Amino acid sequence: MDVEIHPIAWTADRDTLIEAPPGFKWLAAEIAARTGAAVSGRPVWGSCDVRIDPRYRRIFHLGHGVPPNIAHLLQKNLGARVEKLGEDLYRLEAGDAEVYFIPVYYRPPPALPKPGASGKLYYPVPYRRIAEAIHRETGLPTARDPITGCWVGEPPGEVAYVVATGLFYPLTLKLFFPEARVYQIDPFRGEVRDVEPDFARVMKLKAKAHLAEPRRAAVLVSTKPGQRQDDKARELAARGLTVVVLDEAAPEYIDDLQFDLVVNTACPRIGIDDLDRIRTPILNYYEYIHGKLDPRLAARLL
Repeated sequence: MDVEIHPIAWTADRDTLIEAPPGFKWLAAEIAARTGAAVSGRPVWGSCDVRIDPRYRRIFHLGHGVPPNIAHLLQKNLGARVEKLGEDLYRLEAGDAEVYFIPVYYRPPPALPKPGASGKLYYPVPYRRIAEAIHRETGLPTARDPITGCWVGEPPGEVAYVVATGLFYPLTLKLFFPEARVYQIDPFRGEVRDVEPDFARVMKLKAKAHLAEPRRAAVLVSTKPGQRQDDKARELAARGLTVVVLDEAAPEYIDDLQFDLVVNTACPRIGIDDLDRIRTPILNYYEYIHGKLDPRLAARLL
């Protein structure tokens, strides 16, 4: 895969640990081979997954930006300071630890799919350059900042296009703005796809959790500093829910708890993705508190 990475990545050394999402593990390994850095084998799906390791002076976290909601939790839980150094480049300082969130961009393929004549372009960090290329070809306005699985910084109009492979990010925008018509632009498959049928399927699965009649309910708390919300867990514990602390909230771990209902205070995607793979009904915190089937409540982290 032809990618562009910020040059700070090549300043890694033997005191650096490199974190990368599954699609960029190969890049982390290449940087490590050239610089002597170490590679983390942990799965990281966003900047919220970052983990400070006292054995390393610096952490290089590849491919994810730091939206305001995650920055708030990182600063709160780590006593840290997060600052933006440049386009999609962030630094976190917490005591002696230094974390750099380093952007990685896919370079645009030779031929790009053509969206309609109106709408706004959105993109996660790795697809910024491709979104910019589509903007140059079409003149469609582009969102100022990247989106994540739990953050969309500005509302669309009637139509939105999300440049990304897979449905994760297009469904994010649809969850935040269900009244908009949302299309996925897959630059590598050359497709433009309406995500409405996929959104309807997710909401049907969500409806099942709202119908649950639990005798035993748990509230999930993540150990990840960009997700951990102990205050919400304490609030629900006072209502009689059992607090369960998890690092990686995979479907098999959730089902192994054997509760009748799980209320999630960590990454909201836990209560949205893979619902057809989890037997246990799951509601995110705001869905549970408000008692409503509302995609905007399901997608909120803070």
